Amino acid sequence: MLETVTKLGCFVNQTTQHSNYLLSLNLRFDQGESVRERERERERAMASRFWRWYADREFYKWEKTVLWDMIEPYRRPRSFAPLISIYVAAFYTGVVGAAVTEQLFKEKYWEEHPGEAVPLMRPKFYWGPWRVMHGEVPPSK
Repeated sequence: MLETVTKLGCFVNQTTQHSNYLLSLNLRFDQGESVRERERERERAMASRFWRWYADREFYKWEKTVLWDMIEPYRRPRSFAPLISIYVAAFYTGVVGAAVTEQLFKEKYWEEHPGEAVPLMRPKFYWGPWRVMHGEVPPSK
């Protein structure tokens, strides 16, 4: 087996196909092709691979849409359970928040007016007209 050292610095076995490939690379390098040109070839190959991938993706996305549109009438309807549980959690969060706010209002009022009955708390985020059926309307501040 005859082995030679190429200008690239690697050993090449001249009896294999791999060595012929390495020699052709070396010859192309010797013929004046710069490293920059080889980089451009790789970039072009990468760009064409990217566009091939994008085209395949778009085509199969369209194909999947057509398939799901055919199957859609036969699918089970979506459950409302997650939506309802979110609404219930939000409602009870508001209830607990209102109770805490009212309790804090009562404690503050009792500190300032010990022994008195606590009037109704005015709504926090409602500035329109409101009336109280049984009780007194607290004075507006």
